Amino acid sequence: MDPTVSVIIPVYNMESYLERCLDSVLNNTYRNLEVICVDDGSTDGSLQILRRYEQTDKRIVVITKENGGVSSARNTGLDHASGNFVSFVDPDDLLHPQHYELMLQAIPSDENTMVICGYQTVEDKDFPLSFDVRSFEPQTLKNLDRAQLFQEHNYRSYCWGRLIPSKMLQGLRFRECLGFSEDSFFIAEIGEQHPGLSCVVIPEALYYYYQREDSLIRQVSVPNRFLVAEHFTQKVLERDGNDAFYLDNAIKAGLSTRYFAMHIHPDREFARKSGALLKSCLPALRRTDIYSRKKKALYFAFIRVPDLYWLFRIIHEPYMWKWEQVERRKRREARNSKY
Repeated sequence: MDPTVSVIIPVYNMESYLERCLDSVLNNTYRNLEVICVDDGSTDGSLQILRRYEQTDKRIVVITKENGGVSSARNTGLDHASGNFVSFVDPDDLLHPQHYELMLQAIPSDENTMVICGYQTVEDKDFPLSFDVRSFEPQTLKNLDRAQLFQEHNYRSYCWGRLIPSKMLQGLRFRECLGFSEDSFFIAEIGEQHPGLSCVVIPEALYYYYQREDSLIRQVSVPNRFLVAEHFTQKVLERDGNDAFYLDNAIKAGLSTRYFAMHIHPDREFARKSGALLKSCLPALRRTDIYSRKKKALYFAFIRVPDLYWLFRIIHEPYMWKWEQVERRKRREARNSKY
């Protein structure tokens, strides 16, 4: 019998995007799906759309709950999932028509293997950013630690674009205290619970990640970003810096948080706190051998000289400079409106 894939879709006020997302899932060439849609207290027409689809396709299961955030909604979906594999899809994203067929074909006889596919970022026409298709070399990776998977191979720690055996998720849940980067901790804890993780990577961009101006990633507050950096840093300190995955993410999260607190949503207190977190990672950075000498020197420079990291961000991600200008204009207009 063909394995069942439990597709978990957290939904909150997505009526403008939800139908196309559901159509892309339900019209996949692989049909044995359990599509668990968790309405997280939507106040628009999202629930009505879900109920309509539920009446026309028996594969859809609609669960309603009070608003608790995306991690809470995904956890509710996990509590109800009964498939052999779990797949996470965001309600404003799209799937390739053969998404599940091609990913299931790639699984070896050993079911305890995660499948990763390439993805393409789709831009919001009202917020013009430039993104490339991210495709990967087809390969099977065995006995990986988390640093190898997410640093060396650069597959990122998103929960979408993955096909995960349900057996690997027993007892694991998203951290509901985090409103940002919850994927990273979830994927990290899969690796923690299953040392020597094996993954199959397929090159095709089978997931379409939709970037819009009002997406959650752009609304994350500086305090939420700091909370993520603090969690990663605490893990580094607990483990004496021996866990390369947590160290790498602590440094990246700390640099990013300080950048936001200095340039996007200015907050001197959180800029200072983020700088302190970064400095607490310096002993582990000195000891680690996960970086080349060049990259280690670069991180030391970024931590000690914030303007160098700012320059790096706006050169390598030009849209960040555009975003800075937008936020400055908003602050200027807000000040002028008071007079």
